[in-house]
Amino acid sequence: MDKSGIHRFRSLVWGTGGLSDILDLMINFSLRTVLLGFPFLAAIGHADVITVDDDGPADFDTIQAAIAAAIDGDEVVVSAGTYFASASGGHVIDTLGKAIVVRSLHGPANPAIINGGSTSRGIICRSGEDERTVIDGFVIQSCSATWYDWNGNGAVESWEYFGGGMWCRDGSDPTLRNCLFLLNRAEYGGAIYNGDENGVSSDPNITNCTFLLNQSAPATGGVGGAIYNFSSSPDISESLFERNSAYSGGAILNWDGSDPRIDNCEFIDNSARNGGAMYNDSSQPRLVDCVFEDNTASNDGGGVFNADPGGSQNIPVFERCEFTGNSASVEGGAMTNFSVSPEIVECVFRENDASTGSAIMSWNSSEPRILDTLICANASPQVSGPYDDLGGNTIASNCPTDCVGDINDDELVDGADLNALLGDWGQFGTASDLDGNGLIDGEDLLIILGAWGSCG
Repeated sequence: MDKSGIHRFRSLVWGTGGLSDILDLMINFSLRTVLLGFPFLAAIGHADVITVDDDGPADFDTIQAAIAAAIDGDEVVVSAGTYFASASGGHVIDTLGKAIVVRSLHGPANPAIINGGSTSRGIICRSGEDERTVIDGFVIQSCSATWYDWNGNGAVESWEYFGGGMWCRDGSDPTLRNCLFLLNRAEYGGAIYNGDENGVSSDPNITNCTFLLNQSAPATGGVGGAIYNFSSSPDISESLFERNSAYSGGAILNWDGSDPRIDNCEFIDNSARNGGAMYNDSSQPRLVDCVFEDNTASNDGGGVFNADPGGSQNIPVFERCEFTGNSASVEGGAMTNFSVSPEIVECVFRENDASTGSAIMSWNSSEPRILDTLICANASPQVSGPYDDLGGNTIASNCPTDCVGDINDDELVDGADLNALLGDWGQFGTASDLDGNGLIDGEDLLIILGAWGSCG
């Protein structure tokens, strides 16, 4: 049935047509499906494109109206513009459990903006959505979580505000791609909250998204500045988390058996009291090829805080991750481990800073397993607490450079570098320690002579 036929059928069912019209339509439809030979497949395979424009010609002028009219398989295409909630204190869109694509017509280049006006949530998925429910190319901006009576006592409590930009609950696993979450707020999950009071996992697939300046009440105990996962394990890839803030977990907080897979993501300049970029509690995230840069904690874990007070049963994994320039005022400039022993494989920790354990701080039965990892040029002491050395690790006061022997970084190994080395002779922990053994000696001189000349 074509689009006009569907609309006509709906109008007839709703009482605007006569019985003869209904019979004619059914006969015509039956003939077509018989000729096709596969009536049910023909009906299921049909999909509409439904257009939305807030100030121009389109099928609808609100996204929610288009979603309400859509059926599984349809695509809702939204023109550039700003879309608000129909009433304050609610949400801009509810995907209603439909397997549909909702996308911005021009994508991030000229986006449709879902704007909560600082009073409404952006998006809610609460009807068992799966990966076929797709949100693509939007800016989700200035959204704020509305009150939800989590404990059912009828009282408005300060912590009962979840997912400012988006809340995935009741086992909803939508696909989210090419979106920007900007300036959203909530007590739990400033941009996105995954999970619900029943402990049902919601595991969205999030790819190529940016989370910027989202916040979870950093002054009053809010958690997960960008994303809070409660017993949920989303897949997150190719995404940027920058300048998000919270009391714990400036960018992401994983709680109570949340085991997300996080690939090729960057965490830059996020902040929190503990876990400047990420806080993992009784959870087992796996991070691969991620970058943590210039994140800060006013207490512990400038980059990451890992904890498992229940007994080290949940083991975070960090593989080929880089931690550079992170800082904590107290312990663990890049990473703090409490009652948990994460796996750290082929990672780099450089130029991080803290009073104790400028790269890694581990205590209370924590013993991280470290393999093929470079730890260099962090403030001293670089590693505090026990760890299991699986081999191939380097802990050095200076980091190796691509131009070995170039002490003054002028892309040339020459007399200036030789003079610098001789001036540092016999000292400890200077840039002239080319072999990383802690002492400036003949071995470093041989490196200078062997690399003499122009770099590259």
